[in-house]
Amino acid sequence: MSETKSNECFSISLEYISSKIPDKGITIGNFLDLMGDRGGLILCLILATPFLIPVSIPGSSIPFGLGIMFIGISRIFNRYLIPKFIMEYVLPKDTLLKILNGTMTALGKLEKYIKPRFLVLSEGPAISRFSISLMVFTSFLLMLPLPVPLTDSLPGYSIFFLVLGILEHDGYFILAGYILTIITTIYFSLIFLFGYAGITFVLSHFGIYMPQF
Repeated sequence: MSETKSNECFSISLEYISSKIPDKGITIGNFLDLMGDRGGLILCLILATPFLIPVSIPGSSIPFGLGIMFIGISRIFNRYLIPKFIMEYVLPKDTLLKILNGTMTALGKLEKYIKPRFLVLSEGPAISRFSISLMVFTSFLLMLPLPVPLTDSLPGYSIFFLVLGILEHDGYFILAGYILTIITTIYFSLIFLFGYAGITFVLSHFGIYMPQF
């Protein structure tokens, strides 16, 4: 699972990929083949996008989180360890195009800020495995069925920034992913320790008010 560097903008690459999706949809395995050498991480980026923007895909956090988790584990061990049922999971064309459009919109706003820098966090096998391990951890949090605000979006943003930083060798984006992972971990810990009522009470002392059900 080697990673190659490309100077082509992601938004252009994704636009090309969008044009190649069959009307009947495409399996995750075929989608990985379509995207080439960096397909696994690019797919993680795409699967995280619905949790950044208001794209309504009910029940997507578990299958998408599983996909991200197994892709991450595969990269850690440098070979595909993705179960057959995930590789054969069919992504409907309409849903996938909606996600790709959302990804292109998000990337269009960020691409001009992305560049190789702060390489101590973006190069070397050890730091790369650490970053991907955090991605695997946050994908597990993403899958937890908690009916609480931000339990999808916080892991989604963590994954998105980590993957984007790894792909583009941008240590600042990776650092942002680390910070978001810490915030996400604290947030989930508060939920498990105090419940939703408890976390709203704690956050209210910091001037952060959560929606009430």
